[in-house]
Order: sequence, then structure tokens, then C-alpha cells
Amino acid sequence: MIRFNILLFVFYVGCIGTTVSQTRYVLEKLPPFVNSSYDEITPVPTRDGKTLFFTRVGYPVFNRTLLVDSVDAALEETPDVYAQTLADAFTQIAEKPVLNPELSAFNQDIWMIEMGDSSFSMQLQHPPYPLNNALPNSLAAMTPDPNAFYILNQFHRNGNMERGFSIITRTNDTLWSFPEPVEIKNYYTITSDVSLTMSYDGQVLLLSATRFDSRDMDLYVCFREGFNRWGEPQHLGDIVNSDKRETTPYLSEDNSTLFFSSNRVGSSGGNDIFMSKRLDDSWKNWSKPERMEEPINSKADDSQPYFNMTTGNLYFTSKRDGNSDIYRVQIAPPQPTELLVNGRILNRKSRELVSGAQVYYSAKGSPRNILTAADGTFSLKIPRGVQFELIPSKPGFSGKPENVVFPWEYYFFREQYIDLWIDPLEVNATIQLQPIFFQQSKPIILEESFPELERLAATMVEMPKLNIRVEGHTDNLGRAEDLLRLSEERAQAIKQFLVQKGIRADRIDTVGYGAKFPQNNNTSDELRAFNRRVEVRIIKL
Repeated sequence: MIRFNILLFVFYVGCIGTTVSQTRYVLEKLPPFVNSSYDEITPVPTRDGKTLFFTRVGYPVFNRTLLVDSVDAALEETPDVYAQTLADAFTQIAEKPVLNPELSAFNQDIWMIEMGDSSFSMQLQHPPYPLNNALPNSLAAMTPDPNAFYILNQFHRNGNMERGFSIITRTNDTLWSFPEPVEIKNYYTITSDVSLTMSYDGQVLLLSATRFDSRDMDLYVCFREGFNRWGEPQHLGDIVNSDKRETTPYLSEDNSTLFFSSNRVGSSGGNDIFMSKRLDDSWKNWSKPERMEEPINSKADDSQPYFNMTTGNLYFTSKRDGNSDIYRVQIAPPQPTELLVNGRILNRKSRELVSGAQVYYSAKGSPRNILTAADGTFSLKIPRGVQFELIPSKPGFSGKPENVVFPWEYYFFREQYIDLWIDPLEVNATIQLQPIFFQQSKPIILEESFPELERLAATMVEMPKLNIRVEGHTDNLGRAEDLLRLSEERAQAIKQFLVQKGIRADRIDTVGYGAKFPQNNNTSDELRAFNRRVEVRIIKL
């Protein structure tokens, strides 16, 4: 149960456009311990504005992990041989000789620094492998999950690298998961220059690339098709795109304003930062781009805008002082984009707090995270306007999933509260699961249901004496014998999934009931959807 504390009026989030033309900006160049004598590029602030990631180029201090056929050359080779191995790797990437790899533009590592309300910690952090290695590393975009990020390139555990993007997750303050590849249908780039931004809700990508329908580098939109899967890039049209370069897009967190860099007509020499408003839900209809005023733009290259709504700050890079440095300027009033949720995990039977529990949480299309509720309570920041799924968990219990979303259009004036319920596992009890989805009229499980079935498999691994019966149900549309067969086949499909995850087949019974046990009277499409379901019942503990 969620207890919302909201002020019921529409909160105005479209203030960027009016601020741009009416405010005199105060430009801040980030301090020398961020901006060095080397190039600093791709600033990416976290949603709460308290951490800044950026990439440093050609810097002698870099992560030297270089896997060649799964063997780290940094550990196995002498310094001279290692330098040649790295030069050979960069030569392959550049498709031309790279003689000094340490000073090369391909020597890119991600750095991070903590930020206060008005100042920076002087302690730079250099994240370890696998976020960084000796190959080019750069953070591309945030995801709705505060611990998951898109990075440039795809990496293999044997050391190979390919063009594209990956998703990587921060598992704690110092550790990172190995990056997983992101699939974009028919993805290619004619040149190696590419950049990307993700919508705040994680359902849309905006991509800058050179493709066969580009006039130069152009902007494209991709729509999510599944976990780490995206549709084919679609050209944004000739209002946003020109016959010049459109690069480094960033979409504001309210999904309304697109920032990007271009050397199009109207720029002041080199690249300038422009902005455009989305006019409808097609993502193809945009207002005529407006060049942002001085001092944001200069006669040098100004690029890589990244707007943080929580602070109102626009981060960007500029070469106005020679090499590439990071700047920021406040262009809008601060608007918090996350809400603090304080939660309790309760035993549905005893109504008491459950100690030693965990909470799985994730946004749609994002990997699941885990937090510990040692005393039965927890706190979590959730982005506004993004649906999160929270699932309480503890061995011997079945947790009821809860979907949480805090609408953009409401003003929330304090932290929120939520109760998550878990039931003791008992023979004949139903294990609470989110709905399992199948292809229409087929026993083929949709990919979006895989995480929920993987959670069921994990429960069975934790409890090796737990046996279950998978019960398939349908609505009442169709012949009774066809519905019965479909419900049986869907129950069998779930059994097959669990067996592939290592669960013994003799621990899983299946049965199909067809339309025999509806949850309602099947009088509407919406009601029939509730009857098309699979239930998992405990038959032995």
C-alpha cells in the first residue's frame, strides 16, 4: 500500500524554454582538479545531481587492463611489449597507425566526482575494471535505474570490442557488473563517431550517427522492444536535422526538450548547442531548433549538453580555452526528479515487520537491483513518472509484487511510504507472481516475463524441498477443447523454462484448466485479460 503525500495541482515543468531567452546566465568552468590540461568530455550527472561522471582523454593515468584472448597483457607483458600491444589495438580501432597510445584520443577512461549543492569534492574517483579498461571507455546515458548506465562500445570477456552500446550496473560504491550488449535493430554507423541519450522513462533512445539516409551526422529515434533491445533507428526529419552535423543529443527529463550540438547555419563558428521542443508523440515532429545564447555558446566548439533538472544545471563541454573542458550553467529553477520512499516489509498473517528480508526493484526494461531490509524497513529513491516494480523476498515466504509510480504532474511535498506484504509459504498456497505474458493464442512466453520466472526459479533453488504445480487458465473465447489444450501447453512452457534454469522436472507438476475457473464473468476484454493467467501452487514443502 502506498501513501501518497501530494499537492493536487499540475506542476509546471516546461520552464526551460522561457528561461532560455529571458535569463542572463552565469557560466561556471569546473575546477582544475576536474578540468586538467588534457581533454575532458561527456559530462553525465546522476539524477540527484550529486555525482558527475566524465571521460578524460589521453591521460597517462588510465586503467591498463587489456585482455588478449582472455589474458591480461598488463600483467603478463613487459611495459615495452604492453605499449606495443596497446598501440596495435588502437591501430585496429583507428584503421591507421597509432604510435603513442597513451596520448591517443582512443585512451579514454571514465572518472567521477561527488558534488554538493554549490561545491565539488576535491577527491576524484577512478572506477575500476570492468567500467574502465585500456580500450575507449565513455558513459553515454543514464537509465531509469539509478545504478545502470549505457556506455559506448560492446565488450567481450575475452577482450574483444565491437561498435555499439552496452549496459553496465554499479553493484555497490566500488564494484561494477560486466557490461551486457545492447541490441539495436539494423544498427550500423558509416563513421565511428556516435552518441546517444535515453528518455527519462527508458522507453526511447535518441541517437546521433551517420547512416545511409543521413546528410551528415543526423539524429534518430529508437523505441524499446524488450530488455536491452531496441527498434531500428528512424530519422528525426529535416527540421531538427540539417545538411551539417547534429551530434551529442540530450533529452530533458520531462521528455519535452532536446538539446544537441551542431555546426549548422546560425552557429557562431564550430559547433554550437541548440534546443528544440517535441511537438507530439510521434517523436518525428519538433520545433525549429534555437541556438542557445552566450555565454553558453562561443566561437569555439561547444558540445555534449546534459541538463540536470534536479539542480537546473546544464553541463556541456567547450574548447574556448584551448582543449576540451567541462562547464555548467543554471538555466532553470531546480525541480527534484526523484522521491524518497520509506518502506516496510510485513507478514500478511501476523501483520509484523519481517527482518532479514530483501527488496528486488527495477524500472520497466531495466535489470533488477536488490536492497537489504535487515530490520524489515528500507529507503529507496524512485524517479518521478517512471513505473518501478518492488518485490519483497525472504526464504520461506512469497512476496507480492507492487508497482509504484509517482506522476510528473503532481507536486509531492514530502517523502512517501509503502508497505510490501509477504506470505509464509504453505502447502496449497499460491506463490505471488506478476502476470506471465504469452504470445497471443500461443504457449510462447514473452521476454518481458523472464525476470519473474527467474525469480521463481531462484526461490526453488533456495528451497530444494519445494514442489509446485503450474496451473494454466484461459478466458472463455473459443472452443473448450482448444482452450484446455492452450492452458496445458502454457503450463508446460513454464515448466520447461524452470527446467532450463536447473530445476528438476520431478519438482514441477502441470495442469491446464482452460476456462473452468475464471476470476470474473468474462464480460469485457479487460476482464477476460485477468482470466488469461498462470498460477503457481505449492504442493510440497
